[in-house]
Amino acid sequence: MKIINESMTSKKIPKTDLVIHTIKEVLKKRKVVLSQEDLSAMVLEKLKKIDKKYVLSPGRTKNLVIKIPNIEIKAKTKKTPNITKLENCPVCKKKVDKIYGKNLLNKKIHIGYICRRCGYTTDLETFMPMKYIFIMRK
Repeated sequence: MKIINESMTSKKIPKTDLVIHTIKEVLKKRKVVLSQEDLSAMVLEKLKKIDKKYVLSPGRTKNLVIKIPNIEIKAKTKKTPNITKLENCPVCKKKVDKIYGKNLLNKKIHIGYICRRCGYTTDLETFMPMKYIFIMRK
């Protein structure tokens, strides 16, 4: 017979509104947080004061921050090999649009991608996000 430790199996996911409120609290106090993991840890620390069973992933934290208009996300990037097609934004997962320019013969050419939701842009040499910085705007 297996005995399951109840404290190990009972986790709670906090409601979206509560997480967003807590993110705002943290960033109002800190102004700038230098990584997704740090922001998530700070938010979770505050949430655990409400309920010790709350859990929160860094990915969910970032996805909720994107929905808050007065918080800016900057992405530190690393260069990756050339790409021919990028369909979804690596920051917010929304569909990206192609950016076009004109060459010397005045022909339209594909030069990169842009995300209209979060502002991520890249050329065809692709700079993929590796670290996020969160900044509270005034």
